[in-house]
Amino acid sequence: MANLDAPGPEDRWARRMAHVGGVGAAVALTLYLIWRAAFTLPSGPSDQIAAWGMLAFEVLPLPGMVLNAITWWNLDASPAPRHQTAAPPRVVLLIPTYNEPAEVLAPTVAAACALTPAHETWVLDDGDRDWAAELCATYEARYVRRSEHDHAKAGNINHALALMESEEAMGAPGFDVLAVLDCDHVPLPAFLTSTLGWFADPRVALVQAPQTFYNGGAFDDDGITGEQGMFFNVQMRARNTAGAGPFWCGSTSLLRLEALRQVGGVAVETITEDMHTTLKLIKRGWRTVYHHQTLALGLAPATPEQYLLQRRRWGMGAMQILTHERLWAAKRWMSWRNFHEYLNGTLWWLEGVGTLLAFLIPALALASGAQTSTADPVVFTAVFGTTFAVRLWGAKQLMRRQIHWPTAFALRVFRIPVGIACLWWLISRKALRFEVTPKGAADRRARGTLPRILLVLALIVVADVAYSAAGVLGLVPWRANPSSTLTAGSWLLLSAAVLGLGIVRIRSERYATSRRNSHRVMVAAPVTVSGVRGELMDISVGGVRVRLPHAALPRSGTAVLTLPGAPAVQLEIVHTTAGHDGEQTVSLRVRAGDWASHRVLSLWLFHTPLDAVPALGHGVPAVAVTARATGPASR
Repeated sequence: MANLDAPGPEDRWARRMAHVGGVGAAVALTLYLIWRAAFTLPSGPSDQIAAWGMLAFEVLPLPGMVLNAITWWNLDASPAPRHQTAAPPRVVLLIPTYNEPAEVLAPTVAAACALTPAHETWVLDDGDRDWAAELCATYEARYVRRSEHDHAKAGNINHALALMESEEAMGAPGFDVLAVLDCDHVPLPAFLTSTLGWFADPRVALVQAPQTFYNGGAFDDDGITGEQGMFFNVQMRARNTAGAGPFWCGSTSLLRLEALRQVGGVAVETITEDMHTTLKLIKRGWRTVYHHQTLALGLAPATPEQYLLQRRRWGMGAMQILTHERLWAAKRWMSWRNFHEYLNGTLWWLEGVGTLLAFLIPALALASGAQTSTADPVVFTAVFGTTFAVRLWGAKQLMRRQIHWPTAFALRVFRIPVGIACLWWLISRKALRFEVTPKGAADRRARGTLPRILLVLALIVVADVAYSAAGVLGLVPWRANPSSTLTAGSWLLLSAAVLGLGIVRIRSERYATSRRNSHRVMVAAPVTVSGVRGELMDISVGGVRVRLPHAALPRSGTAVLTLPGAPAVQLEIVHTTAGHDGEQTVSLRVRAGDWASHRVLSLWLFHTPLDAVPALGHGVPAVAVTARATGPASR
């Protein structure tokens, strides 16, 4: 697992390659555009509009490429300074929750309570669940619920802030720092000790750490760091510079309570309360810091529907912030860098509209039969192909290789509905409701459903290609030359390939809903089960699967499991299988309501004892061994 060590300077070779790639990609596109404008545009006045329109479409990526090369030029980071005050800050860690299952909530609460230094852990339950109160009592966390459930997560946290203020007025000791974890983000041991030093600077209001995910095979998993790896490992790192700074991402973060109270608590005017709160802090002159170190592990959206719901909420909230804060006119209270980051960061959610145009413009140019290029088809193919390849290679280097292009293209197609929804909200300004991204099991296993717009695009592409092919064969009226057909056709076929990647991913059985609540990790370690020595095969917060000598356990009942470095727990025997090699495979699960056993398994997975798993490096949690490659547990 990457980034477990304290933040530090960027690798020199990676930075050098990023510089070469970023400049190379921009130069390659610039030379291509010069060639297109100088040597390939038709002279006939009737074709000038179509030809220049096609060229304008090809110019669109260039400003973004240049801007990215400038802003991602340096990714150096630094650790938090040692805290210089006489007494460390008093910390309260908040875990907002709503309807997540015990297998999701239990490891977060257990790990939060085990953190050092001394602090309080509050579980803010908007679901009013009695079992959650029992879990908190077992783990010695404070359980908080409220009578009115307005403003979702923001309202939940603000209720806790009001409770703190009320208790302080009655003489209770106050808090200095507020740590926030989503209920599915399990903190690692260094979460507080690595970050609290930043608050020695009285100007710091927010410390944001990256969000890393342990459920391998999630919908946005690209086999590298996941789609958000690019955001946290490149974009957020690049903001650790003068005049910039990260925004609050809702979880794996710490806030100065004084600063939060100064801006009236967590923003409730929009459904993207974290970014909006950050803007209020910046407006008051507070500083934000990005701490580039993996300090918690969470759950990424596992299915297409979860992904789309989450991204649509983020996008619509960004549109609310754009209009509510009038970001296009925010330069008067923002640095140039922050102005660029926040304005472009919100407008980025209209990307889906741009992707839609990337389909329609070449399709219209091709279907019209207009002359858009006079280049020899062979020459055009060679120049276009070379330019595109250099652009992909260069952009990947600039992104520090934190991207897998087939996955990125597939997910971009799936964000078309998000862009359309954002544009429609800007026009209609309808009221929005915060929708929680569901975690845990579904009632049945079902594959993702294709958004209608993708089906419409697929029909348009097929019909356009078929009509153009008929025109080239002389079956329908057609006046475009081979070069013009190839110019528009190249972009359309590229768009069709991207669309195909998106459709295949959405409909893949791999991303179907699951009827299981917890995720298993395939990890080998020596264990003892009811006095019999065996080997751990996989583990989740809800149970384990072990390999034992033949007939070591009965088919039902209970067994006592002892993991390396952990207390013994009593589990239910779910299933036993006799192997051909004379061994027995046994599945064990935590009994309902046995919160103590959930805690033991959770801490072993996320706060793994040293030397418990021989294959692990120092400080690496067991959940990281093969979590990316495995699916949900069967227990």
